[in-house]
Formats: sequence, structure tokens, C-alpha cells
Amino acid sequence: MRRVVTHELPDGSIRQLYPFHISMEGLETAILCRDDMDYDAMVKILCIAARRKNVIVVIYAVVSNHSHVAILAASQQGAHDYGQELKRMYAMWFRRKYGESSVLRRTDVKAILLDSDWYVRNALAYIPRNALDNGCPINDYRWTGYRAMFRENNIP
Repeated sequence: MRRVVTHELPDGSIRQLYPFHISMEGLETAILCRDDMDYDAMVKILCIAARRKNVIVVIYAVVSNHSHVAILAASQQGAHDYGQELKRMYAMWFRRKYGESSVLRRTDVKAILLDSDWYVRNALAYIPRNALDNGCPINDYRWTGYRAMFRENNIP
């Protein structure tokens, strides 16, 4: 069963959207985020790229060597373009800050259609659980959208 919702996109158009799981993983244990500024930049870039590529971010998680984002996009190509924009923008940040470009050349971006209720539920649970990769309780981890999605109180 193919999952679809009708929703307004950042550009104001109303379209049928499909859920996708985007992953950007550094190959060979490449470290993509070395300090808090890198994590913060990645989260901001996730949001800016979504606006630029006209997709909606549902939830995300950023850890030292990879990131995951669940998005709503109008097509497989739109989801793929979002992943490539995320990589391009973060590569610019990384190159400017560290003077290194080869690390992101070895970074793979995947856009996988979440084509069943089971897959959607599991992706929405899996993505924030990546905080555990950094040895942090999910609710305390700053670089995920978990608290924004599941918070009981307002968060800073």
C-alpha cells in the first residue's frame, strides 16, 4: 500500500506527498560532525534544504558520522534532490570550516520511499533512536526532532 497525504508545501502549493527516509552516511567511519557548531549547522541545513527543495521535514536525527531525515515529498526525484542538496550545502560548510572536501565525497545519500504503515512507523521510531549511537538518552539529545514531535512541555 502506498502512503500518500495531501498537504501544503513550503512554496504554498498543495500536492499529494509521499513519506521518504533520507540518510546521509559518512563511509569508512568518516566524522561529519566534530563539534556542536557542526551539529547545529547540519540541523539548520536540514531545514534550509527542505525549503529550497520544497519538501516537509517530519523528524530528523544528526549524529557524528551520519544523519537521518523523514520527509514528505511529491516524488522520488524530489526526495533525492533534497538529499543531494543537504549533502551539497553541508559539504560547503565542512569545506569552509575545515578546508577538507574528500570526507563528503565518500558520503552516500539515500532516499527510500516509506511505502507501508509498518515502514512509516518503524522509520519514525528508528530515526530519533540514533541518539543512542552518541550514548545519550533520546529525550536529552539536542540534535534530533524527537522533543519537538513528542514533547509534553515547551522546550527551550
